[in-house]
Amino acid sequence: MTRKGVDLSVYQKEIDYSALTDEGVKFAILRAGIGNNKDSALGQHINGLTKEKIPYGYYWYSYAHSVEEAKNEARKCLEVINGYSLPLYPVFYDMEEKSQIKRLDNKTRTDMAIEFFRIIEADGFKAGIYVNPSWMLNYYDKDRLIGKYDIWLASWTDNPNRPTKYDFGQTIWQWGTENIKGVEVDGDVCYIDYPEILKKWYEEKGKEDSIPVVSPDVNTSSFKVGDRVKVSQGAIFSNGVQPFDFVYQNIYDVMQISGDEVLIGQNGEYTGWFNEKDLILVSQKPDTPLFKVGERVRVSQGATTYNGKPLAPFVYTQVYTVIQVGIKDNPDYIVIGQKGRVTAAVNAKNLIKA
Repeated sequence: MTRKGVDLSVYQKEIDYSALTDEGVKFAILRAGIGNNKDSALGQHINGLTKEKIPYGYYWYSYAHSVEEAKNEARKCLEVINGYSLPLYPVFYDMEEKSQIKRLDNKTRTDMAIEFFRIIEADGFKAGIYVNPSWMLNYYDKDRLIGKYDIWLASWTDNPNRPTKYDFGQTIWQWGTENIKGVEVDGDVCYIDYPEILKKWYEEKGKEDSIPVVSPDVNTSSFKVGDRVKVSQGAIFSNGVQPFDFVYQNIYDVMQISGDEVLIGQNGEYTGWFNEKDLILVSQKPDTPLFKVGERVRVSQGATTYNGKPLAPFVYTQVYTVIQVGIKDNPDYIVIGQKGRVTAAVNAKNLIKA
């Protein structure tokens, strides 16, 4: 059996949930949080999926750099998901930060994932790992994971009918992206009947579902995504880590908001989460999105070249690399291409980060 699914986070806040049903979506994996912070769109997504009777699971995106930090992420994840009805798909751990590659060895990364699983499953939920082939083969001790934990494999072929060449015994496969009524989503395929499996799992674990009332998460922050801010002198990250001195000198973009916690960064790269009281508003960010050379992007359906010329239909189906950002007084002039060869110059507003 196969079932069509999607994964959703705050980046898909504009999704039409009825359109998911129309497109044959049978499940969703929701980002419950990132680091030590809840995803601010989680309640909204759960409401929308519940109305459409689409079952869901969770994933937690990791910023951890030690086993203890991974444990803290697991505890925060439980704090978040215990506020909702029991999921009928697992809770997946997603570790893919470059700093986790540079600063950690395979044993530590694997220990972190297994500790996350242990804490999640000790509370009665089923845990699994989200991983791409490179991480499984190069950055984890794969023998400690394959066959022991459920695997959600990210191996893009850009077509759900074109199978991946990798077989790690994955139960869910993320194959690429698709556009559902104007919103870009990651597409998934599930190979097993998780709702039936999880119902039995909860019975065996004695995990009762209180089915709490779900309400959309409300952003009460005084900031909004796109604002430009500075960090107050002496402020620390939300996870308690002291920033380097230069952090207090720079201007950052507000990238995400979760309650009174704000994620800031520069040029699309995350710097970290701060409490809003530790941030100072500098200005509103220009409407033009920021890209950097080397970033992977897609072209919005119907977009033209920067000079208004039509693009070939296949351009909208490919992933490109940013080759050049800006020209003279035009910061929104973005040159994209593949393997070093230029495809076109496109207005930044017509590009989507892949």
